[in-house]
Amino acid sequence: MFILSYVRVAFLSLTLLLHLLGGEGLRKLLRGLRGRKSTVRTLAIAAGDRRMAADLYIVPDARPRAGLLVTHGVLETGKDDPRLVALANELAGCGFAVLVPELDGLKSLRLEMKEADDIVAAFRFLLSMEEVDDTRAGLFGISFAAGPILKAAADPSIRERVKFVVSFGGYYDTVNVVRYLTTGRDEYRGHRHVQPPEIYARYVFVKNLLLHMTAEEDRVVLSEWPDAMEREADAGATHWDGETPVISPDRLTEDGRAVYELIRNQDPDRVQSLMEATEPAVRNYLESLSVRQVVPHVTAQVLIGHGDTDPLLPSTESLRLADELPDPSRVHVAILKVVSHVDARLSVRSIREFLTTTLPSCCRFYGLIFRILKQQFES
Repeated sequence: MFILSYVRVAFLSLTLLLHLLGGEGLRKLLRGLRGRKSTVRTLAIAAGDRRMAADLYIVPDARPRAGLLVTHGVLETGKDDPRLVALANELAGCGFAVLVPELDGLKSLRLEMKEADDIVAAFRFLLSMEEVDDTRAGLFGISFAAGPILKAAADPSIRERVKFVVSFGGYYDTVNVVRYLTTGRDEYRGHRHVQPPEIYARYVFVKNLLLHMTAEEDRVVLSEWPDAMEREADAGATHWDGETPVISPDRLTEDGRAVYELIRNQDPDRVQSLMEATEPAVRNYLESLSVRQVVPHVTAQVLIGHGDTDPLLPSTESLRLADELPDPSRVHVAILKVVSHVDARLSVRSIREFLTTTLPSCCRFYGLIFRILKQQFES
């Protein structure tokens, strides 16, 4: 029985890999081969003094199955993002009971670690469901949501019940994220992540930064930047040069100039000192987003995936996260050349590229997927 279960996981891992890398025609074929269709139902979960919407994806049958809570990233589509819906359906078809809560802050493009409280509430709800084996349940954080997921995994009220955590396209320390979003560069352990970050990532970062500035006049002046980014993005731009529109620092207070210098800085070595020079409200906000403080308290197995050329969050952050987790024997990290941010892509320009780059990356991706799916059989 044990061997048959792992043979099944190996097969499902291959079909899921092909689903993520292939086109719609291949995906339809794979769904037919699997022969297991998931259903989805919308639930309302108590979260403090309100109700939180969530979708449960599951293949109906009588046996309890491993539970998996999957979170969306910073997306206005929230839990209904088509890519997330497709992933949840596939994970359910592979055997999980998949719960996807709606995180209002992230859906409103707000970067806040308080989302961890909603994740804890949703995870407790998942464990209480009769369809779920509460000895085999985990958390899956995508993009920025990997931060709140790790904070939830470290929460004393559920820490011992979280058996595994998946961080995909996540991060470790805000200083490094800000370094990349402002300068387009980060380096760790010989791994360099150098490329212009997407305009969307900078837009979200700046918008959230301005929300925590004290002086309204500073917020009004600096809002010219995200407004310009939004216009450029609507016009099809993918990157922002940091100079349009031109803002005179003379229009800003001293605290406003500190944020101005941080946003337009291009020197990676200055980022930390510039962050420390911002007003307490901004500095404390940025510090609150780091998972550096909670990572030592994560006891679950942690599976990490990250695109090698991620244009929103640098892959170097996942390497740092892997190194800082308390038990290296319970950590697996895969840096993937066939993934950008959270979208897989298969592009082969030559046989040599396929053999030296694409195939090894696909093998690493397969290994990550296999480790995720086999959590169903480990308690």
